[in-house]
Amino acid sequence: MAYTGGPLNELNGKMGISAPHKSVPVMKLIRIHKPKSKNELVQLIKNHFDKTCECGVKSQGTIEDFGSKLFESQIKYWGEYRFTLKECIQWEYDLFITQSMKGNIVEKKARQFLTHKLSGYTIEEAEGFLDEELRIDLLIKKENITKCGIQVKPGTFNKIRSEVILFNKSANEKWGKPVYYLFYDDNEVFQNIDQVIKEIWKI
Repeated sequence: MAYTGGPLNELNGKMGISAPHKSVPVMKLIRIHKPKSKNELVQLIKNHFDKTCECGVKSQGTIEDFGSKLFESQIKYWGEYRFTLKECIQWEYDLFITQSMKGNIVEKKARQFLTHKLSGYTIEEAEGFLDEELRIDLLIKKENITKCGIQVKPGTFNKIRSEVILFNKSANEKWGKPVYYLFYDDNEVFQNIDQVIKEIWKI
C-alpha cells in the first residue's frame, strides 16, 4: 500500500514541493484527460511539462523532478540526507499517482452514493476556482440552488499537520457556504456518510 506520511510528508509540506503552482494540479489533469492507469497519468504529467496542451494545465516537472526536489530539500530542512533519491521519487509517485488515482475513484463513488441517498438533490463535481482554490470536491444542489459543498478525504487527513488542515478549512470558509468533510478508510469505505447526510438534510 502506498505510504505518504512520515518525515517526508512533513518535509514535502514545509518546503511546498507538491503545491499545485510548484508542481502540477493533478486532480484537474485527471478530470480533464481521464487516465485509465497509473502509467498513463505519469506520462500525462510529463507531457504537460514538455509540451503545451489546450487544456491549460502546465506541469512544473515530472515525478522524477519532484522527487529530486524533495531529495535536495533535505539539506536545507534537516542539514543531512535522511532518505535516498529513490525513496524520495517513490514518495512523490505515491502522492501524485497512487493517491490521486485512488482519490479520483473515491470522489466518483461518493457522488454516486450521495445521489442515491439524497433524493431531490443534485450532486455535481466542483470545477475551476471552487475546486482548485477553495478545495471543494462536490457541490450539493437542490432546485438548482447550491446548498453546500463536500470535500472527500482519507481518514488519515485528521492526522496530518495542523497547518494543512487549517489551510483547507480557511479556503473552504472563503466560499461562504457549509463544506462537509466525507472521510474514507483504506478499503474506500466512507466512515461518516450518515452524519454528513444528516447535516445536509438540515440545511
